[in-house]
Amino acid sequence: MTPELRRLVYVPILHVREDFDELVAMSRGNEAKEREPQPMEERRAAINEMWSGIAARIEELGLPWEQTRIYQDGLPVCGTELKIAAQLAEKGSRNHLLLLDLQKKGAKLAGTEDIELLMREYNLLNVLLMKEPGAEQAAAMPQYHAKSAELLKARDEFIFNRIKSTLREGEAPLVFMGVMHRLDKLLEKDYLISQVIYRLPFGSAGAIYNV
Repeated sequence: MTPELRRLVYVPILHVREDFDELVAMSRGNEAKEREPQPMEERRAAINEMWSGIAARIEELGLPWEQTRIYQDGLPVCGTELKIAAQLAEKGSRNHLLLLDLQKKGAKLAGTEDIELLMREYNLLNVLLMKEPGAEQAAAMPQYHAKSAELLKARDEFIFNRIKSTLREGEAPLVFMGVMHRLDKLLEKDYLISQVIYRLPFGSAGAIYNV
């Protein structure tokens, strides 16, 4: 008899790059660098709408929070996961505000990613952004995409193994993952995946990190 697959709730999400900058800075124990505020009110409104919709749909699932373990892309295995989530929430991250709300209900927040792979991804993007806009960036783009794809695959494999090794008997996994990840393809062999999808904002991926 084929064993019954465990249920896994999978939430595809978008990130603005500045949120990723903040997370990397804090996971390294450094204060985030000051940046000029960007005129992105419409983008912020769309992001807020997305997170309100996601939160409502997760609430409708009626998950047993005391038996729920949360995995969040970009959150390193470091021993200070809850502190990082709290600091990002204080800076206005709807994603991490939701994590804290679910944690208060009894869910457990798990370190999810390899910090070394996250740093390599961050540095790779910074190298691209340091090039002159236009022809120089365009010339570097194919190499960037190739290396980024390799890193994303390695990150997905690490997260997959992290979920498998930390999820305890009777726990329900709740996974928040950027839309470019293909983690769900790795997980579907071992889990019955329920997708929580709200209308993703933006008709173009331009200025959105991890999309």
